Amino acid sequence: MKRCLVIGSGIAGLTAASILSSKKIPVTLIESSPKFGGRTYSFKDSKSGDIIDNGQHILMGCYDETLSFIKLIGAENNFLYQKNLGINFLSKEKEEYSIKAPNFFYPLNLLLSVYNYDTLNLTEKFKFIGFLLKLPFISKKSLVNLTVREWLEDGNQDENLVKSFWEILYVGALNTSPDNASAVIFYEILLRIFFKGNFASTIILPKYGLSESIINPAISFIKKYDSEIISSDTVKKIIIEDERIVEVKSEQSIYKNFDYIISAIPLYALEKIISKESLGIKTDLSYSTILNIQIWLKENPLKEKFYGLIDSQLHWIFNKGSHINVVVSNANNYSEKTDQEIIELAINELEKYTYIKRELIINYRIIKEKRATFIPDKNSLYDRPNSRTKIKNLFLAGDWTDTGLPSTIESAAKSGRIAAENVMNEIINY
Repeated sequence: MKRCLVIGSGIAGLTAASILSSKKIPVTLIESSPKFGGRTYSFKDSKSGDIIDNGQHILMGCYDETLSFIKLIGAENNFLYQKNLGINFLSKEKEEYSIKAPNFFYPLNLLLSVYNYDTLNLTEKFKFIGFLLKLPFISKKSLVNLTVREWLEDGNQDENLVKSFWEILYVGALNTSPDNASAVIFYEILLRIFFKGNFASTIILPKYGLSESIINPAISFIKKYDSEIISSDTVKKIIIEDERIVEVKSEQSIYKNFDYIISAIPLYALEKIISKESLGIKTDLSYSTILNIQIWLKENPLKEKFYGLIDSQLHWIFNKGSHINVVVSNANNYSEKTDQEIIELAINELEKYTYIKRELIINYRIIKEKRATFIPDKNSLYDRPNSRTKIKNLFLAGDWTDTGLPSTIESAAKSGRIAAENVMNEIINY
């Protein structure tokens, strides 16, 4: 029976391992960390005892790959699903605005949600709607040399429109500035959100911590089959003979009992064990930071599950009840700041946008994910590798591979599915 070795237990690795296991292909999954999930995990805060995530993740109805993975491992009930798109926004005047799609026929409900977004004037609303309606008729080739900022400017999206909507969306989805981000990748996101049906535009949030909602169910699913999962074991060396990997050496073991390998670790980690030249790839990625600021409160005045902040240094607030999770994307400028400097920034912004005052804050915890995502610039359109490599039995997975998507859970899940299918095709054609 053919066996597959999977290196890395992030979403990409877990997706690949789950699919292969479900097809009765035995898997050995190796993870260097004592925890599973890569950049998607939760843990218990030592002071409060609350389960918190290393970073907040939003899913959407257009995340076909992720939702297929969640269904496969039986974790659908661990998530909250919107019936229609609904996003609440806060302004510096503590005013609340919303984009809420009514129970009308799609896509009329989405257009009405924009029309009722009162932070925009009538002219801006029509500019916004006009921009969206043109999307299906745009040639991707016309966007290849444009950044997101250039595309929005060409589309006559003025400053208030950008600050009131586009900025919150592109910073959250791409985790970089519009001057760096590729217009093509943003275009692909917008098509998925607005032109794949009503459900595609809806927000999906985990009910529990990320580990409890998705990672632990995946581990349990894989273990049900003739597969094994090993933690705290770092791959150090790969032995190649006749363009095939024949041996994998780790800190604790030597692995030989496999026919195929899926590497589902970040590029910077993969380069430590095998050169890009050996893989036949030229990818050279830059990375962007995400800050998550967990703040515990005596009283929580927020009512909604989450909010976007208009024209703020903070981008999202997620309401956890006893505490809130404040998210700052595109945060390289803050990565070297002290925790005290960061919490002061957060408090100052919260006092402008909400009724959360300094005296309500009991405690806080700051999590810096310095290489949270790669920057999806124009160069990345051409340099991201596909799953197959020059090494005949090695396949790549990870959100950084050529999925056509930015560095998201959806991209990771898609890459894992592609890698698993490549292995299965090899087995069929063997």
